[in-house]
Amino acid sequence: MNLVDILLNADTNAVLAEKTEEYEVERLSKILGEKFVLILKAIPAKRYSEIQTTAINMNGKRKSVDLYKMQMLTLNEGIKEPNLAEPNLLKKFGATTPFDMYEKLFLAGEITNITNKISTLSGYSEEEKQQNIEEIKN
Repeated sequence: MNLVDILLNADTNAVLAEKTEEYEVERLSKILGEKFVLILKAIPAKRYSEIQTTAINMNGKRKSVDLYKMQMLTLNEGIKEPNLAEPNLLKKFGATTPFDMYEKLFLAGEITNITNKISTLSGYSEEEKQQNIEEIKN
């Protein structure tokens, strides 16, 4: 049986299902006294490419990647639950945007870890992610 036959016989719902994974932010679990678990989801290829492109800064002929912006956009697309942009939640924490909320809620290393997990769910390894950033810079 060749790959086309295998795909024709496949359960399309299983193949096309959104890939999700739970991620516990242990520091927040300890502080809150309850598990603080995010449901992360894979970001579709086109949107992931748009995020990378949006994070590029052009200074003349020189390109640079705004890593902060790329991480914030990745969190915004990749955190499925809870809705950290819920208006009452933003108000309680004095945040005006979801980006503000992520910055207030998570430490720098947590942001990086969550972003890396979303990238992995989206099909990237850490090495591939760094390689993509280097390619964008050049």
